[in-house]
Amino acid sequence: MAGTRTMGTTLTMKKAGDEQADTVIAHLTSIGEVNGEREEIDVTTLDSPNGAKEFIAGVVDFGSFDIAGNIIDGVQVSALYDVFNGQQNRDFVIETPSGTKLALNGYFSAFGFGEKTTDGLDTFKATVRVSGAPEYTPANV
Repeated sequence: MAGTRTMGTTLTMKKAGDEQADTVIAHLTSIGEVNGEREEIDVTTLDSPNGAKEFIAGVVDFGSFDIAGNIIDGVQVSALYDVFNGQQNRDFVIETPSGTKLALNGYFSAFGFGEKTTDGLDTFKATVRVSGAPEYTPANV
């Protein structure tokens, strides 16, 4: 197989508090990359071999990822904006049509409403700051 399509990928925000159901964030046009970057710890000493710097692996930071979408359901976008204003960490799941899942915890660190133009669409953008390590589940597991 040459690859798998991502059209149909979903981003779900898991319910919290008194919410009745999970929120599948509708009308998304993109879900950005989730990337981990490991810090390095310098363990060089005055007697390191060949006068070369030495390192060991440090903690990993999975950074942030952006989402963007069209505002069709203003009520849902308003609810997402409320979560942003509430400064709450939430559980999210990104799932592809093939069944691959990436479960993670994070919060909306940015939220915005798109530019309004004569031939444009009403849009929103948000940034999710990842907290901790995502859990990856490949398809067919």
